[in-house]
Amino acid sequence: MKPLILICPRNVDIYLLLTHILNVDGFQTTLASEEEVVEKAAAMKPEAIILDTGTDAASTLRACATIRSNEITAAIPTIALVAAGDERHYLDLLKAGVDENFVRPVLPIRLLNYLHSLSKFTARAAAIETPLTETLTGTLAFGGLTIHVGRRLVKYEGRELQLGPIEFKLLSRLLEAPGNVFSRQQLIEIAWPPNLYVQSRTVDVHIGHLRRSLRRLTGGNLIRTVRASGYAVELNRSMGEGFIS
Repeated sequence: MKPLILICPRNVDIYLLLTHILNVDGFQTTLASEEEVVEKAAAMKPEAIILDTGTDAASTLRACATIRSNEITAAIPTIALVAAGDERHYLDLLKAGVDENFVRPVLPIRLLNYLHSLSKFTARAAAIETPLTETLTGTLAFGGLTIHVGRRLVKYEGRELQLGPIEFKLLSRLLEAPGNVFSRQQLIEIAWPPNLYVQSRTVDVHIGHLRRSLRRLTGGNLIRTVRASGYAVELNRSMGEGFIS
């Protein structure tokens, strides 16, 4: 079955153009207004949602916040198409939960490469070794965390957290070697498609999302910032769960 992309455009021309580009490359598409995007996403479980900001980034921010606040749609990858000249909204969109921004006009191959990368995150995560242990059910365990690779789902003491593709890849990378510091460039190489320009600040925003999500789930701080170097997961042996108090 072809992967489905849900498109929330500002005008029909954008929708028709995106539909043509995506259909030719093996995707199917469907249309959604901002008012119905969550309802359709929850019902159809698309591979990704594309939000076209047009000249009104504020409404896109609201739409993204609604997507992220719904437990069924929260982990669906969300892409924003930002109008040229509106790059100032880039970080605001990331903070609202957008996984990736593309400034229009964007080369179709860049968008397609990103969409294709969404289904490839499991290969790297499946190769994670000690202190992660793989169980017979296809999950990974780290301290008190259980990670369901195929679902991008993290569990802790009966509670669940679903992550978007970027943050799941970042977490998987950091858990490869607790205590080791990973530079922003290393994290970019594992979490984003090749040949896509990603600012260091973009990594910081996604790590911030991930850190807050894990704190809400566990009550502890798992990710440490190493000034001028990058990020690391630290084991606190006194807690026995791999968290920093």
